[in-house]
Amino acid sequence: MTRVIEAAKDLLAVLEAEPSADTVEDMIAVQALALGNKTAVVVTLTRPAQHNALTLAGWQRLGAVFTDLRDDPAVRVVIVKGAGGRAFGAGADISEFPAKRLGSAAADRYNAAIAGALQAIQTVPFPVIAMIDGLAVGGGCELATACDIRLASSGSRFGIPIGRLGVTLGLTETRAVAGLIGAANLKYLVYSGDLATADQALAWGLVQKVVETGELSAETARLAWNIVESSEVTVRATKQVTALAADPAVTDEHELIRELHAQAYEGNDLREGIDAFLTGRTPNFTDGRIPAHGRA
Repeated sequence: MTRVIEAAKDLLAVLEAEPSADTVEDMIAVQALALGNKTAVVVTLTRPAQHNALTLAGWQRLGAVFTDLRDDPAVRVVIVKGAGGRAFGAGADISEFPAKRLGSAAADRYNAAIAGALQAIQTVPFPVIAMIDGLAVGGGCELATACDIRLASSGSRFGIPIGRLGVTLGLTETRAVAGLIGAANLKYLVYSGDLATADQALAWGLVQKVVETGELSAETARLAWNIVESSEVTVRATKQVTALAADPAVTDEHELIRELHAQAYEGNDLREGIDAFLTGRTPNFTDGRIPAHGRA
């Protein structure tokens, strides 16, 4: 169930509080906050006693949540966080592995659920912020890297200590982590089993900003509302073009690049932004048109 909260000022309160039981399904809570016709969504992993480790059902639910949000034209930003204040996420729930992840057929189904969840996050057209307070290990670290931006508290720790477990990294997870920190640092995390500090994660590019624990919710809320109040044309195009830029074969003549270019320079947001700048006022962007390729 998704709970809609009709006040932008309540985002900070939602980030600082535990989600109510009526927002939780299969360990995932979803809360939507409306600002006029725009929406910010908070997705919370809700198994604090298990450091927010996700069962197979939890991974499937996470994928379904982002698949549903992808087609909601009001959504401008999503924040992913963990409940309890000790962990963002500890990845998969190892206690269910004997029944659900042993044997190649069972493992294929389980791994597909994890990959599907990460891909659903990566392919939504709006930004996804990981708000990391505490442990982000294993699949929790991989989940964070699937998001667009990661903010962390100074006491957070990051790692993929799977060498003592005997599982392998999937291709989706490997691309997500190595794309941020490089193949060598990913190998170091796996081979050493060490947990990196927040400062080390910042130096590697795994997180974009580190703040004190008491400042994390406010810093996340500030970034989220800045995104909500920015031009949707700019925000969505930034995500789409950076994804395309990873392919060296893509040029400025790519169809989507040209479509985004036309949308920006023929649309209303640029006119509004220029007028607001020249007259010294806050812009009021309304042009939410999305290119035909934007939902791909």
